[in-house]
Amino acid sequence: MTDPDDTTWRTCRFCAGTVAPGETVCPRCGTGAAVRPEEIPRLPARQRRHLRLSQGVRSLIVVGVAVGIAYAILSAVLAGPPTFPDPLTTRGTYTIAPGSYTYLSGSITGEDYIDGNYTVLSPVGTSLTFQVYNSSEFVAFVHGQPTVAQWNSTGASSAPLVFAAPYTDTFYLVFENPYLPSSGIVQTVYVATNYQSNVVLG
Repeated sequence: MTDPDDTTWRTCRFCAGTVAPGETVCPRCGTGAAVRPEEIPRLPARQRRHLRLSQGVRSLIVVGVAVGIAYAILSAVLAGPPTFPDPLTTRGTYTIAPGSYTYLSGSITGEDYIDGNYTVLSPVGTSLTFQVYNSSEFVAFVHGQPTVAQWNSTGASSAPLVFAAPYTDTFYLVFENPYLPSSGIVQTVYVATNYQSNVVLG
């Protein structure tokens, strides 16, 4: 039976859980072994040690959880928002068979731009065709249909690369070996690109 006038919080002798005023049964372990704070020193030595040990373990758990949460929050704040490498910021060497091509692709926000350069490493001095297509024109290019490139550079073996997107879309940077398959000219091309945002942070 509970006493509505009792305002003293008790401690369970078995699990060291807190028992609300007026209650005698522990809500955690269900035992009716709750004692007032002033009764703890009068408990038998064995029960008192057990109670103090249980209280210490519970305190360590609470402190450990608090420290873990604080560490997680602090780590997230210090790390900042997650970042992912942009597919149009890259460095790489590509082998292109005669009459074939390779490409880089990614979404570019309107007025952002890609800069970088490309160089034919071998055979030195051979020509390379570089073109930029939007998503629909690239499909036409793949199927051998007439296309309109957003950017076109033909004949250079080494050149800078600067492409400003006129609108937001997925763009394809296509590097094409212009030589006939019968020529046997396999090109090794080094490409470096960087995605540059046109947004100025004030």
